[in-house]
Amino acid sequence: MIFRMKTLLHKRVILIVAFIIFVIGHTINVYADIIINILAVNGTNQTKEKKISQYLPKELTRDDILDTAGLNVDYDVEKGAFYVYGTVRLGPKQTKTFKIRVRDVWKINKKEINDIKVQIEESLKRIKGTKFYKVGQIKKESMFHQLDYILQEQEKYADDIEKRIDNYRIYSKEVERIRNNALSVAYWRAKLPSKEKRKTINFVVEIENPYNVPYKIDKRYYLPSEVKPEHFIDTFGFDVRYDAKRGQPYLIKEEELKPKEKKKYVFEIIDIWHIPQESIENLKDRTRYAYKLLEHTEYADSAKYLVNDIKKNLEAIEKSQEKKRNVNEHISAYRVNLKRFNRAKKDVETLESVLNAVRAELERSKLKNVLNRIRMFRGIADVVRSVFKKPAENTAWKLITGIVILVGVLTVIHFAIWAKRSKDVKIEDEEEEDEKEE
Repeated sequence: MIFRMKTLLHKRVILIVAFIIFVIGHTINVYADIIINILAVNGTNQTKEKKISQYLPKELTRDDILDTAGLNVDYDVEKGAFYVYGTVRLGPKQTKTFKIRVRDVWKINKKEINDIKVQIEESLKRIKGTKFYKVGQIKKESMFHQLDYILQEQEKYADDIEKRIDNYRIYSKEVERIRNNALSVAYWRAKLPSKEKRKTINFVVEIENPYNVPYKIDKRYYLPSEVKPEHFIDTFGFDVRYDAKRGQPYLIKEEELKPKEKKKYVFEIIDIWHIPQESIENLKDRTRYAYKLLEHTEYADSAKYLVNDIKKNLEAIEKSQEKKRNVNEHISAYRVNLKRFNRAKKDVETLESVLNAVRAELERSKLKNVLNRIRMFRGIADVVRSVFKKPAENTAWKLITGIVILVGVLTVIHFAIWAKRSKDVKIEDEEEEDEKEE
């Protein structure tokens, strides 16, 4: 009985310890520091010095490299990546592992995603009550769905750092694109792409076992750089991974084939090598609007030059996309058209920046006229105040006293003149009376 109790207790302890190890293990693996193992091997029977040189992932900055295990670290300007190097002395048949500890930067922060969602909500509020609001709601839902999908994929491979790094490299640019759209006024005022059924392109993978015995195939099948996992209609159990050195995604699947067995997989991939007509029309609308406001300004010639280039590039895209081509030529044409589209987009943005400058100059001119008028009114006001300004108290009394004295003097003078005239009239009357008596 005692033995059984001890056994049960022992089992419980093992389970508890196992649970703790499981939790700690997952805590370490999920977004903790990462160890990159560099193996140095001496395969000879003599002691040798082994030179070590290993490039680190390009996403790492100097601050992200936490421990080099005694190796030196430097930056390769041409390759755009840090690398560790050094020399180690190894005995006969000796192997030594250098554990390079780096920060886990291959994760998309949930706070960053939430911040982008807040900006999406704010941008949607700004167009509320306009003709763009209904379309904006659809765009918001689509962007939210994409962001949630990216986080879901990240969580899916939280304990598989290799796959998570691949996903990060595929989706980090997508997050940046969504962020830029969230803050773009032009994006929220653009038309929504049509809901037409998108074309698909077939990507064929053929697998063959050349041997007369069963053989495991574990080969990479590289894809065009634009392809992402969500572009596949069906992956048939293949993993979509990413090769950082080549900058390309690839398909991989470990599969055992029978002797001389052949297999063929036809993957349907959504045709992403096509510039939507709605995007082209949006640039045309923006161009027409800007040029209409600039054609009668001093910038008319520059605006016309930009408009001609925009028109030329957009027309070349439309003409190119009307042609039917095989898959490789179709992708090649798309990449040329994408350069044309980006050039046209940049020219439209330049045109709009000129328009903004003209508007700013006009606003400054209007403000200057208003200020001049204000100064003019101030000048008139100063004159009026100088004429009608209120005198000081002692000055007022002096003015009143002076006026009284002046009135008094004028009164005395007037009285004197009146008295003299009265006297002359009296004398004349007396002389007339004397003449009558004679």
